[in-house]
Amino acid sequence: MNNTNQYRPMKNVLHTPLINAARALAQACIVTLALAHGAHAAPATEESLRRYFEIAKSERMIDTAMDALLEIEARQWQDESDPKKKANLKARFERTSAIIRKQIAWNKVEPVAIESYQKHLQESDVQELLVQAQSPLGQMIINKVTPALLKQPPVVAVHLARRIEELRERKEGSVPPPVVLPQPPAGSKEALALALMLDWPGARDEFNKNMADIETRGLEMAAAFDGEATAGIGEEVRRFSKAIRSEIKFEEMAAIEARMIAGELSETEMAALIEEHKNPVRAAQRIKIAQADAELMTRMSAAMQSGDVLKQLADAGSEEAPATPARPRKPAKAAKAPAKK
Repeated sequence: MNNTNQYRPMKNVLHTPLINAARALAQACIVTLALAHGAHAAPATEESLRRYFEIAKSERMIDTAMDALLEIEARQWQDESDPKKKANLKARFERTSAIIRKQIAWNKVEPVAIESYQKHLQESDVQELLVQAQSPLGQMIINKVTPALLKQPPVVAVHLARRIEELRERKEGSVPPPVVLPQPPAGSKEALALALMLDWPGARDEFNKNMADIETRGLEMAAAFDGEATAGIGEEVRRFSKAIRSEIKFEEMAAIEARMIAGELSETEMAALIEEHKNPVRAAQRIKIAQADAELMTRMSAAMQSGDVLKQLADAGSEEAPATPARPRKPAKAAKAPAKK
């Protein structure tokens, strides 16, 4: 995002903060593969899930997702023109990102992922996952589709930053210019890619939910400025929040993603994905994956917001970091070491 101090509160609402990185990374660490039908009583075993995560290269995906997220976050210091401020912002970013990387390391995510998936998947589901992951389609998803999707957030973020800046600078009462999206030629590879991204399972609903959340948080912020002295600020924030939701369209994001995915996949591969997304049996199984994924995200987010992690992030985000790390206090002889969280 552009560093606009005047709208820093709104910028923080729109921008994914590092403290919530667990949510984005938990979403990215599991590949939503097409699954076969069949759920029996036997719960998923730890061994089967570990095997699946290994084949799905989940650890690699976490690293890739983290790199993509931090690429967006790094723009705050990269866009700063003042050398002293830039150095301070970069140092703060490096301290904070080091903490996040440690907390989202695979050795911490995997146990939580196993427990979350055991609550929602049966052993038969995981066995089908393993079969699918090793099939040509599954290997294409793991090795080509998921890495391609993880490249998209930084590019989409640049587009969003530009659109939000346009909305911010628009004068009140002016009519917004229509957003004209280039239409690829019918029957072209680009048209196939656009169809794929427009109908990606759950993507439109997730986008609409995120935009509604942004508007809600913006309106809540505006209410804080409804006093007589600051009413104008409240109205401006309210207008800005509503404009973001009503004018930034899912189709804009899909068009960007389509151009990128067209450069990564062949027409045959995209057509195979489209057919897989239409399969009702696969769709039913994706519901289970979504439930397990939500469980994982909730637990990882809670872990990231524990008192200890929040304190580390607060210390790392301060203007002046300690010159040397504080030595841990020695526990009293009669006291027991505190249980690990």
